[in-house]
Amino acid sequence: MEEEKTQSNNKDSLKTVRTYLSDMAETVRSNDISVLKVALAEQNKNERENIYRKAEGSSTKKVFWVIGGLILIASALYGIYFVTNQKTKQNLPEQITRLEGIISYDETSTIEITNSNTLTEKIIANKKEASTLIKDSGIKSLTINKDVAGIKEKISTKDLFSKLGFTAPSSLIRSLSDLYMVGSYVKNSSANVAENKPGLFIILQTNDYEYTYAGMLEWEKTMASDMFYLFELNTKENKLQVKDRQWKDIIINNKDARVLYNEDKLPILYYMFPDKNNLVITDNEDTIKEIISRLIIKNIKPL
Repeated sequence: MEEEKTQSNNKDSLKTVRTYLSDMAETVRSNDISVLKVALAEQNKNERENIYRKAEGSSTKKVFWVIGGLILIASALYGIYFVTNQKTKQNLPEQITRLEGIISYDETSTIEITNSNTLTEKIIANKKEASTLIKDSGIKSLTINKDVAGIKEKISTKDLFSKLGFTAPSSLIRSLSDLYMVGSYVKNSSANVAENKPGLFIILQTNDYEYTYAGMLEWEKTMASDMFYLFELNTKENKLQVKDRQWKDIIINNKDARVLYNEDKLPILYYMFPDKNNLVITDNEDTIKEIISRLIIKNIKPL
């Protein structure tokens, strides 16, 4: 009986020992497999990342690719702009370039000034040439340039007044912009050659109408003598006498104007504001009417 109990206990102990050993073996085996799986997974992950990095390239290469792309895009845009601009210039009608300035004109000429003594004479010479250059009625624009370090530049309004010897009030000069126009108008519709004499004009643009208007009233005291030679004033009086003549009010094309008469009561010099932006000085009423007409045409906005 006791032997049987002993054998039974030994069997239970053996079973227990075997169970512990098997569990330990199973655990070790499972751990080994897990470690291998983890190692393989990590290896696969590293290999995939290496492939992605090779496919994407380095950060430096990315920067170069971006810069290169931007350069190509900029070059393409510039090429399109250049080609379009060239086509526009080729297709641009010649008359469009003639509309530059305060009003449109039909002929143009350029004066290169070297000193103040020759400017008045050159303007007068260009005015006389206008009647031979313009076949029909028209306006000849005159550009007055000076040499600045080898570059030709249009002189400013202040320089124009200085070179022509004008004694206009400083407040008037300051109220004017540097956009001005000097030119001649020829009316060749009459058979009487004497009536086709070119009319000289100066168009000035104002930055402040009130100051310009007040300045012109002040300038009336010396304006006639300042412009005696430039406009070749048709009078028997000399330069000193003509400055004492009084300006009068008249109406031209329903607009107020100021006029100076000679001793024979003939008009010899005009000035008027056709609008709040422009001031016209001329020796011919037809010239004023033509300038007003061209200003109206230029200011008409297309529908």
